[in-house]
Amino acid sequence: MSDFFELFTSTNFYVTLISLATPIIFAALAALISNKAGVINISIEGTMLISALVGAIFSTLLASAYFGIFMAMLAGVVVGLIFGLSVIILKTNPILVGIALNILATGLVVFIIYSLTGTKSDYSSVSLEPLTIPLLNKIPLLGDIFFNELNILVYLALLMVFLMSFFLKKTVLGIRIRSVGQNNEATDSVGIPSQKVKVIALMIAGGLAGLGGAYMSIGYMSSFNTGMIAGRGFIGLAAEAIGGGIPYLTAIFALVFGMVNAFSLTAQTIPSIEIPYELLNTLPYVVTVIGLVVFAVIKKKRHKKYK
Repeated sequence: MSDFFELFTSTNFYVTLISLATPIIFAALAALISNKAGVINISIEGTMLISALVGAIFSTLLASAYFGIFMAMLAGVVVGLIFGLSVIILKTNPILVGIALNILATGLVVFIIYSLTGTKSDYSSVSLEPLTIPLLNKIPLLGDIFFNELNILVYLALLMVFLMSFFLKKTVLGIRIRSVGQNNEATDSVGIPSQKVKVIALMIAGGLAGLGGAYMSIGYMSSFNTGMIAGRGFIGLAAEAIGGGIPYLTAIFALVFGMVNAFSLTAQTIPSIEIPYELLNTLPYVVTVIGLVVFAVIKKKRHKKYK
């Protein structure tokens, strides 16, 4: 029992929590801006996977983690553009396009890796170094968690939560994205090109998903692996749904899923917790399903109450 208590009081647990929540935050924000534009975007998982590989490849080509991050984000924007053109311009079903892109990403990354290395799963990358912020890293507990072992992508993810809220409420493009998501016919009638705005929103979503993929292969690990995204794009979708499209709540639920993921990993190192690691590894996905069920039940009860 003491080992279990020490788990939740160690700085390592909270550093792991924030690190594992970071790609989910990026994915959740990508889902958020897609939904604000009125489009269901399940291609985030595949976008993260492709971007993770692109980031790893270009980080090694130029020996620069930052260039790899930029190229990963650009790759995400391109995938977002493809998704947007297919759904908005060609009027294809967004669910079917999302499934197709996810399947394409799974096979495409294997093909690219095999073409470059002759193997089918791994590709090394240049990793980001953690930042140490002088003075702030001396703050008891908080200094060790936030200002000693995290890299710039973690800070960017947290910053993006605030920027997303500002963007959607205070900028012309953000307000237009919300408007076309609510009623694109009304926006068309006042001269706002709803199709163009939606495609731009999906490109932004792709860029955010690309940053999430870059974090996995460059910020969290120092290599790409074909299974490294492991459903984080879908967990991000769940976090956005439970957060109700509010950036702050979305980030909080992303942190909750990150906490469950951190527990499932760190609990495997505690001898007193005699739970098979295979079962512990399923916890993030089980909690995601439970969270969505609870959210659906609460939403249904509220709907009946105000009906």
